[in-house]
Amino acid sequence: MRVVLWCNGVLPDASTVDRALAGEVLIYGVDGGADKAESMGFEVSEALGDMDSIDVSSWTGKMKVLPNQDRSDLSKALEYVNSIGIMEVDIIGVEGGDYGHVFGSMASLTEAPDGMKIRIHFESGVLYFSSPSNGGFEMHILVGQKFSVFALTPSMSTSVTGGKWTLDNEALSFSTRGLSNEGMGSLVTVSSDAPMAIFVNDSI
Repeated sequence: MRVVLWCNGVLPDASTVDRALAGEVLIYGVDGGADKAESMGFEVSEALGDMDSIDVSSWTGKMKVLPNQDRSDLSKALEYVNSIGIMEVDIIGVEGGDYGHVFGSMASLTEAPDGMKIRIHFESGVLYFSSPSNGGFEMHILVGQKFSVFALTPSMSTSVTGGKWTLDNEALSFSTRGLSNEGMGSLVTVSSDAPMAIFVNDSI
């Protein structure tokens, strides 16, 4: 089963929503994201978080309080849905507002439970989470389509194949070295001994 975690950023545009919600999914609201999803006409299975950005009276019987203040609501939500057997997650509603939360959504990937496949949807494209425990990343990327590869923690061995520029078991840190690669119309793969984030632009 796949779920969507809807965060409390600005309301996403229709194409971003359609991309994230394609197919059969359950929607969980991350704190105030539950209200955002409901305001756009979507049914929310449950609200998750510390509930400091939501009218709790509206979610009686449909909320799970996650009180740990040492981690973000998104990080806790990923842990919670994993605890009920979910291994594939799409995240939406992270753009706009406090940019600390935007960067925090990316940092939450480093705290994700082992094996989870996670995608964060932006208006301009999708950020894919790749880790040693989730099988890495592979995707057919069109000729000239931009993609960028970032090491979320230092890596001693990262390989990128199928792009205009490649890596072959090379060290990679959080840097701009993997920025703005280009597809060649074939399968792009990323494998690493560290967690990675791969952003693929929608447009060419």
